Amino acid sequence: MEPIEKATVLVTGASKGIGLAIAEEFAVQGHDLVLVARGEEALQRVADAIKAKSGVEVTVISSDLTEADAPRRLYEQLEQSGKPIDILVNNAGVGMSGLFQEADYANLSRMLQLNMLALTQLTHLFLPQMLMRKCGRILNVGSLVSYFKGGPNWAAYVASKHYVRALSAGLSKELRGSGVAVTSLSPGATATDFVKTADTEDMLAYQVPLGPSPEQIAKLAYQACQTGKRSVIPGVFNKILAFMGELHPRVIAFEVFSLLSNKKS
Repeated sequence: MEPIEKATVLVTGASKGIGLAIAEEFAVQGHDLVLVARGEEALQRVADAIKAKSGVEVTVISSDLTEADAPRRLYEQLEQSGKPIDILVNNAGVGMSGLFQEADYANLSRMLQLNMLALTQLTHLFLPQMLMRKCGRILNVGSLVSYFKGGPNWAAYVASKHYVRALSAGLSKELRGSGVAVTSLSPGATATDFVKTADTEDMLAYQVPLGPSPEQIAKLAYQACQTGKRSVIPGVFNKILAFMGELHPRVIAFEVFSLLSNKKS
């Protein structure tokens, strides 16, 4: 597919980590941005820095996408502003580790709302406009863990990323020939604050060397998104892990991943 020139790109979870790096990469390539995150002050600082460096137009919207009606409010706000979205980057997400039965259900519910339902609703809201224009891109940020059957000690989080990958693959097939493409990005362990916020610092899976930086991931994601590639796994080591995760019999990789999902005693 031909890249979209001078797009308006909506990036959720854009104030830090991979979301910020993706926003910066699109800005460097000359695209205008709509940045969404909870913390308005942090988001505004990011926007000011991007505008100063790249000179693109940056709109900031503070929104907590763990709230059930937040995606529709965001969509309606952009509709009223007359700002069409050419590329949607569903990056906002949160991790959660620990035994499922010991999890606080309110926190668990917020994670699932953000990782799956907000992503789904935003895609459902913005996709029809793209189809009418016969031009658009959707980049869904998943995780390398989706290539394994499941993960004890973070069962619900891993399951939520399975959903992102499956939805992206199905939509990619549905939309073939429409001018709209869906790309699934599956990063592995990365130098962001995910490890701390998801409480995975003691998990064996995070004792291995970290993969590509957020900036390297963003460059790969940009290229894959613009060319309509169905999926992208940053880093050679991560590609090997993904291959092993789906290699039959899958029970072997599942048992290894289960071991890596344990925490150091």
